[in-house]
Amino acid sequence: MPQDRSAHSPFRDGFAAVWHEKVLLPAELSWRWCFGFSALGLGIASIALFFDSLKLTRADEFLVHTWQPQPLDSALRHILRGSLSRFLVEQAVLILGVMLLWSLAATAGRAATLRRLVAMFSMDEETQPMDWNFASIFVLQLLRVMWSLIALAVALGCLLYGLVMVRNDHALRAALALSFGIGLASFFGIVLNWYFGVAPLFCVRNGAGAMEALDQAAGFSARHAGRLSRLGLGFLTLRVVWAATMCFMFLAPLNLVASIGPRWALCLMGIVALIYFAGADVLCLARLAGYASLAVEDDARPIAEAVPPEIIQPTDFVPLVGLA
Repeated sequence: MPQDRSAHSPFRDGFAAVWHEKVLLPAELSWRWCFGFSALGLGIASIALFFDSLKLTRADEFLVHTWQPQPLDSALRHILRGSLSRFLVEQAVLILGVMLLWSLAATAGRAATLRRLVAMFSMDEETQPMDWNFASIFVLQLLRVMWSLIALAVALGCLLYGLVMVRNDHALRAALALSFGIGLASFFGIVLNWYFGVAPLFCVRNGAGAMEALDQAAGFSARHAGRLSRLGLGFLTLRVVWAATMCFMFLAPLNLVASIGPRWALCLMGIVALIYFAGADVLCLARLAGYASLAVEDDARPIAEAVPPEIIQPTDFVPLVGLA
């Protein structure tokens, strides 16, 4: 992909890369949607197996159909007795399996995508061989999903603690938990998730290991802080506008339930949801391409800055320009 650094814009380069290389978007959608449908199928199967293992007596069925609070609570306690702990263990195993599945899928998909993006934005005339670095990218993706779960768990813990403090009339503790607790957990979760998401670029581009790639991602963020902030703000704006637009379209079929029926309305809502996810994946891919384009500037440094003047030896060569 030809590079004109005088008119360089990572935002424009990101969309140009997606448009120029037609195979990037299908590859990105393939690994993301394969993981999404697999995780959804595993979740539905686990819940179905749990409900299938429950034993419902006639008395429990009668109490459930009354829809009265006390009989319903008594019936649910009897139904879930001895089964709730098993369900929690199954969900814990499912979460660990989904984490591993995500790390494997993201490693393969991200390595293939980044190899193509790095080759597209490379300033070398001859394409240099690049390593896949599956192991380093896998470690980064596993750390990314683990950290995301930790941040989510801390945020939920602060939320529950704040609600308990509100019920117990401890206003100060509730305010600290609901504001600073959730805010700090979300902030550090988003920041470190960004570093873990950018670091695979340097695993492919520079052949770095996991920890070295994180260090290079931190240096990359420090050198291009302003442009990265504007790039992120631009894509965030597009993401919000896209989500708001598709939200209205997602709810629109509800007005047609009386004329087309609930099944067709659900089908239309499912199609709109798929369109939204496809557009969101396009924005994620374009943002990643923008990062790859911006990283080229680290290589576009004058040779005179890297080589001290005293090392350059004079020669007897006389250029013939203008003598003809």
